Amino acid sequence: MELYQNDLPQIEILCQDIRSTEITCASVVVMNFTLQFIDIEDRAALLEHIYHGMEPGGILILSEKIRFPDTTLDQLFIDSYHNFKQRMGYSELEISRKRSALENVLLPETIDSHKQRILASGFKTVDVWFQCFNFASLVAIK
Repeated sequence: MELYQNDLPQIEILCQDIRSTEITCASVVVMNFTLQFIDIEDRAALLEHIYHGMEPGGILILSEKIRFPDTTLDQLFIDSYHNFKQRMGYSELEISRKRSALENVLLPETIDSHKQRILASGFKTVDVWFQCFNFASLVAIK
């Protein structure tokens, strides 16, 4: 689907496997909660593919569920998020079903793992610009 309004840049919305998506001349790439569903061994190749399709100075915004290296802190943030969901009206059953559905499918990594992979893909710099519970958004510049 292509959207136009006056002389604004074209926006193209695609529904396809990101690993086979052609990326060319991109100034911004946004990946919200996508990489965590890609096999860990395929993530570096995907980020390199994105990097090569971006303009110099382009920005990658990557939002992911994360895990903490310290298991106590990791569990604290998981529990805090589940408590938040309960306060928002989700039942224990709904929370449990979602957790079960995502187990071994959603594979979170540490922020450091994301940063190292992004830098190894060629990006000049990367850092966290937002974090809440065990969710984080990173911004990287080519």
